Amino acid sequence: MKIILPSTEKMVLKTLLVMIVLGMSNWSCTGFPVYDYDLASLRQALGASVAEVNARSLSPYLFRAFRSSIKRVNILGENSSSLDIEFRVRETTCRRDSGADPATCDFQSGYYVPAASCRSTVQMSAEQVQDVWVLCHWSSSSESDSSEEV
Repeated sequence: MKIILPSTEKMVLKTLLVMIVLGMSNWSCTGFPVYDYDLASLRQALGASVAEVNARSLSPYLFRAFRSSIKRVNILGENSSSLDIEFRVRETTCRRDSGADPATCDFQSGYYVPAASCRSTVQMSAEQVQDVWVLCHWSSSSESDSSEEV
């Protein structure tokens, strides 16, 4: 059985078919841009943020990051970017004057251990940290509500 369509219906069908084909070809281009981030650069940005917290802290102990995440990456140029990072820090058992890497230090234990929720913006150029801005909201296990810009 052969179906015969009038010429106007054929024209509409062809137009719809062309629109669908063109629409399908554009779907492969939609979505979020993908950028292959160098993991070492991301770690370096977090490390610079934690170093800034430790440089400004009045505690005799170093702080170490945990629960960190990259919230936004802005590409500023061919080799430069700005990373927005959220992370938490907690006081470690290593003293500031020990020269230890905070990432290798154990966390302090106990009820009243200083901790903070922090946000940082790190500007990177050629995979090197250029500038760091950090803001932390300090608390402890007893949940004292204080805020300090670092």
